[in-house]
Amino acid sequence: MFRRIAFRPVDAVVRHLAVTLGVTCVTAWFSYAYFHNDEYFQVIELTRAKLGDVDPRLLPWEHAQRIRPWLQPFLYWLVARALGAVGVRDIFELAFAFRLLTGLANVGALALFLRTTLPWMTTDDEKRAHTRVVTLLGFLPYLFVRTSSESGSMAALTAGFALLLAGAAPGVGGRVWSVPALARTGRPLGVGLLFGLAFELRFQTAILALALLAWARVVGKGSLRGLGKVALGGGLALALGALVDRWGYGAWTFPAWTYFEANILEGAAGLFGSDPPLAYLWLLPANVFFPVVLALIALAALAWLRCPRHPLTWATLPFFVVHNLIAHKEERFLFPIAVLSTALVTMALGPSFARSPRGLGAVTERLAAWGWARRRAWPGRALAAASFAGMTLLAFVPLGWHHNVRFTRFVHETFGDELHATALPEVDLNLPAFHPRIYDVDKADPAEVARRIEAGTARAWLIADRPALRTGTSLDEHATLVYSELPVWRDPVLAERALRLVERYNASAPSPLRRLRFRSLYRLPRDAGEARTAPDGRPHDRAE
Repeated sequence: MFRRIAFRPVDAVVRHLAVTLGVTCVTAWFSYAYFHNDEYFQVIELTRAKLGDVDPRLLPWEHAQRIRPWLQPFLYWLVARALGAVGVRDIFELAFAFRLLTGLANVGALALFLRTTLPWMTTDDEKRAHTRVVTLLGFLPYLFVRTSSESGSMAALTAGFALLLAGAAPGVGGRVWSVPALARTGRPLGVGLLFGLAFELRFQTAILALALLAWARVVGKGSLRGLGKVALGGGLALALGALVDRWGYGAWTFPAWTYFEANILEGAAGLFGSDPPLAYLWLLPANVFFPVVLALIALAALAWLRCPRHPLTWATLPFFVVHNLIAHKEERFLFPIAVLSTALVTMALGPSFARSPRGLGAVTERLAAWGWARRRAWPGRALAAASFAGMTLLAFVPLGWHHNVRFTRFVHETFGDELHATALPEVDLNLPAFHPRIYDVDKADPAEVARRIEAGTARAWLIADRPALRTGTSLDEHATLVYSELPVWRDPVLAERALRLVERYNASAPSPLRRLRFRSLYRLPRDAGEARTAPDGRPHDRAE
């Protein structure tokens, strides 16, 4: 793929892609938790319903309203059926296959993107910097393996962009572009198909696709015939999506319209919170990649100012602006442009992207020269170290803010497809991700649970969001901790120290930082006189 690229040695590009591929595969294996609820409940839960593991009546409200597309659950359903034929039916094993499939699709799209954009870099230093940023940016493998619509659409969008712009290059002064892909037989049809699939996965990607096609016509001087073929390819993708949605809902529907109607016209999106314009400036950096994301936001703004006629500016800037104007904001909404945005780094700093040194151009060029000169000094090295540290952490630790998947995985491995338990008041009784087929959990306060133990009517298991009960009732004496999401729960001394730190954090953490909770499982005696089992971390029976 890269033998025709002038940048030497070619093996360096292949090695970088190999690292990306390896880290993505490792992350797919360990990252069994999810970033957001929708990653499971709007995709995998629908797949499980079609596999017969979930009662369709228990699906989220979006299913009843028919506002979610079925394309991604359908693709995962095909994978599950194929693996089921060889005996793989465990939901956690299937979820790994789904993550790996999505990750490989994104790595392949990234390789196409690198092949398309690398010739846009004039000097070897720019090519080298671009290659390193595109392939080694720390958060990409984590985003690649998410089973969310945002990650699925990222693969399709990136590949479509790469195919549309393949062979395109700026002319004199970077102001004259041509889009030879639009004149190639079959290429525009494939571009349209990929853009259409991206839309079927994530409706908001239409903003980017339309902006990019506008660039192809206005700046790239693409032919109407070629753009018509792109539109035809998009129509084929929409037709495929309609068939899949008919399979999913059992009736003909157009989820894109019902989604718009429910979330925009009826204001359903506002029920999940709203933020002021430009809130992404502080929402996006609120993670372990804080300094890296801050730098990327600043460099993206600089790249947009330096290169207003560049296709990447036309593709990413409208997408970013529109999402800032929408009241409900979440970091994941910008994931589809993650790969495209990597090229903005070199566009912001590279000498060959210089603009006229007049007015605002003089300011941008001074900033670019300052940043380019320090890319190998301590600022650049510090950002690279932070990126590598975050990538390593996310590759091996199943981090996620909105989940209790570690707890559910323990339940799955211990109880199988049936759980009967009582939960304390702080526990959300909604179905958790990867829940067993039978999830029979009632709720009671500590005094009521203690009374049930005395009466001999208590269930065998208690769920709490704390690895130390401290309820002030006899429950504290009777319950035996057998599992907690707190990593050091087995060591009482370390657990106590950790809990003190957590309590301090929870008492002072401002929004948008989230409170820390650790879902835990306790074994309860059948009556107050029953001897407690040793806290060995393993329950002694599989159900109540």
